[in-house]
Amino acid sequence: MIILLTGDNIYEIDQELARLSAGFEGEVERLDADRLEPRNLTDILSGVSLFSAERLVILRRASENAALWEALGEHAAQDTDTTLVLVEPKVDKRTKTYKALAKSADVRVFAAWGERDAARAEKWLADEAKARDIILETAAAREIVRRRGVEQYQLLATLEQLSVFSNITLDIVDTHIEKTPTENVFALLEAAISGDSRKIHTMIQTLKLENDPYMTMGLLASQAFALAGLVLGDDKPQGEIAKDLGVSPFVLRNLTSSAKSIDQIRLSRIVNALAIADIGLKSSAVNPWIQIETALSGV
Repeated sequence: MIILLTGDNIYEIDQELARLSAGFEGEVERLDADRLEPRNLTDILSGVSLFSAERLVILRRASENAALWEALGEHAAQDTDTTLVLVEPKVDKRTKTYKALAKSADVRVFAAWGERDAARAEKWLADEAKARDIILETAAAREIVRRRGVEQYQLLATLEQLSVFSNITLDIVDTHIEKTPTENVFALLEAAISGDSRKIHTMIQTLKLENDPYMTMGLLASQAFALAGLVLGDDKPQGEIAKDLGVSPFVLRNLTSSAKSIDQIRLSRIVNALAIADIGLKSSAVNPWIQIETALSGV
């Protein structure tokens, strides 16, 4: 039997490997694909273990060994007591071997979580904290996901970092987990909408120490796009607007209060100012941070 574990969710692939290994009574064999030749496949799939009637063999990134990968396709339908687990996070679905495996093997796909999985990530993080006897407030879990994203290993590392506290609160997260560029841009856009030129200037001076102006401009444009969705959304539920725009519910949630104070005329002014700044960044020799500050101060 051949099992193919593929997809860009490395955490879930590792968890699946752990489950397969835990459910196997014999010794798990892990082989280096770089050192194997096509002729070795016969021994792997037909060989008998000295310690068990069955074998569990784990082979990572066999597709990087072209000759071996091609030969694997010829064994895809082979009936054997050996369970061969292929770990291929990125596999070329156009190859004959993948097509043969898709037809005859047990293919398990683990897709990485995206922005739309934020709520799922919050619940998962809360469950992981509970399993480790860590008290994690709901608001704190939400903020961790907002700042760290939805990649599970990253979230676990953050949970471990904060586990020294008996109760992980929102204040603890705010104090010990640095803000992301996206979050800083949220605050920058809010300052522009509230007309606080002094705050805009102060934030620009801080942002330019560690951030790229072109990336910042791109983030501002994406926030303006989401803001437009809220203002022009005709009172649709935020979940529906997020789905229509293909953005994270987090983005809309952070812009909700700002959207309530903006009408279509003000929205048009904001979008036009950012569009002009974007063109200027791409075509003008003027300092890009100055262009961004000028645009935000004029909305």
